Amino acid sequence: MRKEILHFVFGLLLITSCSGSNDGHIITENPDTTSQGEIIVDSLEYYKKKLNADPNNPVVIFERAQYYTRHGNLDLAKIDLENLLDQDSLNLKAHNLYAKIHLATLDLKTSKEHYEFVLGKDSANSESYLGLARIYAALDNYAKADAFISASLKINPYSPEPYFTRGLIYRSDYYMTGRESSWDIAVSSFQTAVEQDADYYPAYVEMGVMYAEMGDSMALEYYNSALDIFPESLEAWYNKGMFYQNRGEIDNALNCYYTLNDIDSTWADPYYNIGYIHLLMTEELDSAVFYFEKSTQLDPSFYQAFNNLGLAYEKKGDISKAKKYYQKAIEINPDFKLAKDNLNALM
Repeated sequence: MRKEILHFVFGLLLITSCSGSNDGHIITENPDTTSQGEIIVDSLEYYKKKLNADPNNPVVIFERAQYYTRHGNLDLAKIDLENLLDQDSLNLKAHNLYAKIHLATLDLKTSKEHYEFVLGKDSANSESYLGLARIYAALDNYAKADAFISASLKINPYSPEPYFTRGLIYRSDYYMTGRESSWDIAVSSFQTAVEQDADYYPAYVEMGVMYAEMGDSMALEYYNSALDIFPESLEAWYNKGMFYQNRGEIDNALNCYYTLNDIDSTWADPYYNIGYIHLLMTEELDSAVFYFEKSTQLDPSFYQAFNNLGLAYEKKGDISKAKKYYQKAIEINPDFKLAKDNLNALM
């Protein structure tokens, strides 16, 4: 399988990019309000109207940059932030978000420059300390990363994000060194994150990942807690499906993948996993072909799916089509040994 477990480490940086700030979601001046006098708005139309009235309003431009960041339009977010910084080079919120976007795209040098700029102007900026911690974690310098986390916590000891980041760091250290103490610190850190904020969804997902790796059914409780907070979480549903699949609970796994298809019909991986189950676990070959074809239509570079299409057709006795799909997998990835072995076996 292409993705055993989804780790949206840098995606999570974007999810949390607006935490602790007024990001333009709550609008109180709209006449269509809730019973509390508020309405939830997350629309470019709102920002368009505001900027038509006041094109250089720095607050609204920043809010629109946050909107673009939330929705993955990082290039547009960068343009807004660069315009803001041209107007006001001391806009520290803009520097922090600009740094976070560059971190998410692995431009660590630019990210570091902006976080350090902020700290040069505001030595008590916990967000910048946390950003630097993430940079050094990406560079596998865990000692320095942990030091920056400690600096962030001294300023804001009740924020879940530093504890969450510490959990990621120590889990990575465990993978690299095998130190059991690092595993324990990771679990404890994720747990502390949700103690600081019971709705801190990313920590529930990562605790689910850790318990799944131990084969512990507690993983399901953590994935379900994440889904209680964010019912359309792609990673929680996917990881939950993978946990069931690895335990041979086929119907439960399929239900998770079908749910993913309903949430995002454009994502190839759930279709691939359904095909994998039908190919190797239920041996429903026509269904396997259908789902592998669907995954390759959505992702034409999905060489594993082409290889498995070859396997399905080989099992069906259609050697010509099997060869065709093995060759397609090799064409996409010339180093894919499994497809080469499968093709050579038919020669």
